[in-house]
Amino acid sequence: MNQDETLKVMTASRLDATVHCVDFAFRSLRAAEIQVRRIWNREMPPSQGIEAKKKYYQDILVDIHFYFISLRNVYRYLAKSVDDPAFEAFRPELAELEDRWFSHYAKGREAFEHIDQRLPGQKHENRIVEIVDDNGGRRKIHYAFWPNKGLFAHSDGEWDITPATFDRISADVKSLLSRMVESCVDPDLPHP
Repeated sequence: MNQDETLKVMTASRLDATVHCVDFAFRSLRAAEIQVRRIWNREMPPSQGIEAKKKYYQDILVDIHFYFISLRNVYRYLAKSVDDPAFEAFRPELAELEDRWFSHYAKGREAFEHIDQRLPGQKHENRIVEIVDDNGGRRKIHYAFWPNKGLFAHSDGEWDITPATFDRISADVKSLLSRMVESCVDPDLPHP
């Protein structure tokens, strides 16, 4: 958010935290973009040993986790922004984005955040659904990255983490944020 946009939001908002929330939504979207790049632009190390591959995939899973956290933060900051009376008209649009993107990706974040409760013998072990893989094998997946499919999987859930899907999420969020900022009266212009 540039200085003019910040001033516009500051002038229009009625709650002290709104300008920060709008700014943090932009920043969290940028964080998600960085994570997507890290996921897909990482090169397999020249060493093909088991430990090198394990580290390679573990690092990608860390980036996927932070990707989901970044998307959750985008939603949280947008939700706080539309709590401001100046932007409450955008609440239905945010609800559409929540249905389209945010609620699903929040479940991906929860897969990482609460995996300890779902391990065998733990309180919520039954939340891990047994799946049948392509070869007919039955197993419970805790989490997996399938680069050929562009997916993160946990139990019976799957999340598209490809750059193309992120571009669609980003375009939707930027469109909402731009319209929110544009709805503000320009402080340098006379207003009724």
